[in-house]
Amino acid sequence: FAAWAYNGRLPGPTIEACQGDIVTINVHNKGTTSHGLDTHAFKIDARKYGPTPPGTTLTIEKAVETPGVFMYHCSAGPVTDLHIKSGIHGAMIVYPRNETLRPAREIVVVEDAVFGTADPKGFIPGTDPARTAKNDQFVSMFNGRLDNEAVRVNPGDLVRMYFVNVGPWISAAHVIGSVFDRVYAGAPWVSGVQTFPVPAGSGAIFEFYVPEAGVFPFVDHDKLAYLPFGLALAFSTERGAAAVH
Repeated sequence: FAAWAYNGRLPGPTIEACQGDIVTINVHNKGTTSHGLDTHAFKIDARKYGPTPPGTTLTIEKAVETPGVFMYHCSAGPVTDLHIKSGIHGAMIVYPRNETLRPAREIVVVEDAVFGTADPKGFIPGTDPARTAKNDQFVSMFNGRLDNEAVRVNPGDLVRMYFVNVGPWISAAHVIGSVFDRVYAGAPWVSGVQTFPVPAGSGAIFEFYVPEAGVFPFVDHDKLAYLPFGLALAFSTERGAAAVH
């Protein structure tokens, strides 16, 4: 897929800060059209998100006040949707300043999609504006891949997932074989959740235990039709195990 991306990565690099930190983000536009950056973690004049013309640098600085996991993405005026769906997005984590989180295995997961058509060799040369306008994705994926390797865990481990849904649609986040012990999508924490809805442009923190030896795939329960294409991320106590459901 010929994606547009921050720092050449799909999704972009994870931005991390602690509640109360002053965060400075520099966006150097090496593209051929205007780009910007809008992080949902900032409370700021929206005009400061850009866009900025090719060959220039946009600097955004603000203290972060609200803990959680947030989406960030290109800010390009009327073509923002097209830029986001071309790959210019990522996750930002703001850790709580006065709360000690439980020891856990941590992972960042971004659900996104490709809006293009593959050629006979399977290459997708770019994003199709007609498909983005209709939210007609070719495929949905986790962390920009359809071939994610299983994450090795141990029975009894607590897993903490920082999850962002770029879209399209609402993500029905679910772990096959476990139950979310806690979910944070804005205070307070919610306990004992089987499936949690995360709308496009939002995020949530999921905590779940690995109950026993085996394989525990993380899926979008509303997009199980994409499971055969690779829309699953397995947590496995076994080396080389696949996500099967």
